[in-house]
Amino acid sequence: MVGVEIGPFFNPVAPKADGWNTTVIDYQDGEGLRKIARNHSDGGIRSKVNVIEDVDIVWHGQPLDKVTLKRNPEGYDFVIASHVIEHTPDILGFLQQCSRLLKPDGIVALAVPDMRKCFDLLKSPTSVREILTAYRERRVRHTPEALFEARAWATTRDGKTAWVGGNHLPIGFAHSFGSALKRYKSDVRRAGKAHPYVDAHTWFFTPASFELAILQLNQMGFLSLDIAWLEENHGSEFIVQMRRAEETGTIPREKFDAERIRLALKHHTEFDSEVGPSYREIAPAPEPERIIVEVPVDVRVEVPVEVFVPVEPPIESTVDLAWRLAFRIRRKILSIVGFG
Repeated sequence: MVGVEIGPFFNPVAPKADGWNTTVIDYQDGEGLRKIARNHSDGGIRSKVNVIEDVDIVWHGQPLDKVTLKRNPEGYDFVIASHVIEHTPDILGFLQQCSRLLKPDGIVALAVPDMRKCFDLLKSPTSVREILTAYRERRVRHTPEALFEARAWATTRDGKTAWVGGNHLPIGFAHSFGSALKRYKSDVRRAGKAHPYVDAHTWFFTPASFELAILQLNQMGFLSLDIAWLEENHGSEFIVQMRRAEETGTIPREKFDAERIRLALKHHTEFDSEVGPSYREIAPAPEPERIIVEVPVDVRVEVPVEVFVPVEPPIESTVDLAWRLAFRIRRKILSIVGFG
């Protein structure tokens, strides 16, 4: 088997050192990644310097499929991306490129952060609207607004940025809102100018919301990858295997709508199960004390009264009435013959 592993850094899933025929893709070469690991604040990463492998393709945002298929035009049996898709500015474009790398029976294997169990907890789940906007704009960098959200809403549980399922410890924020706002203003001022790439999580999923996004993108004809297998684990991620879809946009309307409803409701159930009872059952704030002041009011109101006085019609004799009627008829006849 031949495969591709994207962004393995210090934790390769299919390491060449173990005999895997893997093409490694990352944003720096091997020595650059090892230097980052040696100086990292996390001791666990510093201890993994020796397992960081040499990088075969240094990726600077160019189309993955084009640069990778040059090494193996027949395609690949597997593409692995562990904790990668949440960082990509254009997630749909990235998945399309992965699908084009596959042989007909190939597999895309993803490890995706579960937003319920990491610092993405309080962010809004990703919508197809946001995915399509990034795709239409062909984004290669995160927007200032995406970076602001990443900083302002980075959440902690008991001071930690990732945790296992069932953790209902107190929720807090990793950064202050003011510092996030200051960085946002700086990002806006330099937008469109040359500056180093700034990374962040910009796509947020639960297992059900990820399934829902893939379902809709396939039905719209934008993606040709079906979920073959998805498993939630106890840690802060879920694992997905995807294969090429035989046909897209072919689900009958009734079945498609029923599946959308099922997955949308399942997302809310999943999310609620992890937020914790202490936050679901927050007591309502007490109502402010009401002070009633009695104010004397004079309710006597003078209402004008209208008096209806019937008016009698004028009394006219029969002779006068007949004479006036004959006069009108005569004038009418004269006007018709031209003498009026």
